[in-house]
Amino acid sequence: MPAIPPRPTRRSPLLALVHVALSALWLALVVVVPLVAAWVASSLAAHGGASTRLAAASGLLLFPVLPVLWETFATWRRARTAPSSKRFLTLADRLVLRTLTVGVLFVGVLLARNPRRAFDALNGRGDWMLDGRHDRRAESARRGLFWLAAKTSWLYDLSDDSPVHDNSHRHRPTPRILSAREFIRAVPTPRPIADTTAPVSSAAPPPPTAPPASPRDPHAWPWPADALHPAVLALTPADETSPRAVGRFLAAREHDPWQLARAVHDYVADRIAYDIRSYRRGVYPPQDANTVFRTRLSVCAGYAALFEAVGRAAGLTVRTVLGRARVLEAESMGERHAWNAVKLDQRWYLVDVTWDAGSSDWSTFHKEYGTRYFLTPPEAFLPTHYPEESRWQLLPTARTPGEYMRTPVVEPGFFAHGLSLLAPTRSESDARGSIEVLIDNPQGVSLFVMVVPESWRYVGGQFQACEVIAGERVTARCPLNGDVHDVNIYVASELSAFHEYVGTLRVHNR
Repeated sequence: MPAIPPRPTRRSPLLALVHVALSALWLALVVVVPLVAAWVASSLAAHGGASTRLAAASGLLLFPVLPVLWETFATWRRARTAPSSKRFLTLADRLVLRTLTVGVLFVGVLLARNPRRAFDALNGRGDWMLDGRHDRRAESARRGLFWLAAKTSWLYDLSDDSPVHDNSHRHRPTPRILSAREFIRAVPTPRPIADTTAPVSSAAPPPPTAPPASPRDPHAWPWPADALHPAVLALTPADETSPRAVGRFLAAREHDPWQLARAVHDYVADRIAYDIRSYRRGVYPPQDANTVFRTRLSVCAGYAALFEAVGRAAGLTVRTVLGRARVLEAESMGERHAWNAVKLDQRWYLVDVTWDAGSSDWSTFHKEYGTRYFLTPPEAFLPTHYPEESRWQLLPTARTPGEYMRTPVVEPGFFAHGLSLLAPTRSESDARGSIEVLIDNPQGVSLFVMVVPESWRYVGGQFQACEVIAGERVTARCPLNGDVHDVNIYVASELSAFHEYVGTLRVHNR
């Protein structure tokens, strides 16, 4: 009697549903992995000014070209070595595994070559395929892409091996060629010369005349930078024996906390020179307040430490803030940096004494006292500074690293002159042959705009001026003669024969 074949077992509906879902997910990876790889490659291309179409086409290599070629080769080799052996995976499963392997290796190589650049590219240019589109669907897609890009912050942390927050200095791009001079120390601003014709009095000298009443409203920023606080000018070598002694002296001469904070700021900005030599070597001496006070040299960490020490000795509530800062790096997070926050009338304000002390031309420190970074409103401070702790942004809603990177790199001086950037609205953008920069200029200040190819970035004097059409809305038309350019913006300075640098934009000529 012939044997009766067993009946096939029937799967429960739940198991069948799970099987279908897992199979669908398995096959979906064939689409998702190549798309992610193409997105990473094309974003890197857009960030570097290369062809995005060629990079996007890499997705076709990942599927189906390379997996099919791999499967064809494996089948041919198997037919020669083990033609009768049994296969455990179906053709579809083998193609999925090969696609995953090729895709993961491809993305891994792209990320491993330069993790920081990959982070910058995804967060800065991850939406390149949506350029010029602002409809609802495009904005939804853009938010999704940047949400995904924000999850790659581990790439930036992975590539960040700087042990201390003290390797940021400031180089202001300038249209003039700076002469090469030897490194200089910041020397104290001389005190007013005594009037020898006045009668000598044995009474104690009166306290220095205080500046006008301090502004309580942050909108009163920027503070005037015509002279140092009188209490700083009144300091003698006998009073300047330690950070604590200086703080107590300033507090005894100035009782208004706002002006006292100004006096502390002015003292540190006036007395300390940026340590360009250590910055260029990448080896830094101790940056504690006492060492900086003694040597009169420091990088940003030392400026912040001394400001905090003198401020606390004067009775102020001061904190040191660690983060990133950028000047020319329009497409990145910038370098490690340190600045301060001071609490006045139960509110926190931001201070960067380093950038108010002067600037450099990569070899020389140029003492140049300013107040642009003293009690600066967050909206004017944060385009160039990004704190590690989001609470020090002092904003109702903290910005993400990607939002910071995409914000145009404009300095407080841009806002101090009442300017608003209308276009481009991103730190990095594309153009073809030329670009128009639109600036709202209600105060009618004089503007100068120049375009600098990337290869000329650090070579003074080599630039091309843009055609500026003045008015309440300024239009600057800039020709593009290379692949990647910096468009630098300057405004007329009242204290200098040259224009003051206030911002830069990165432009790719496609």
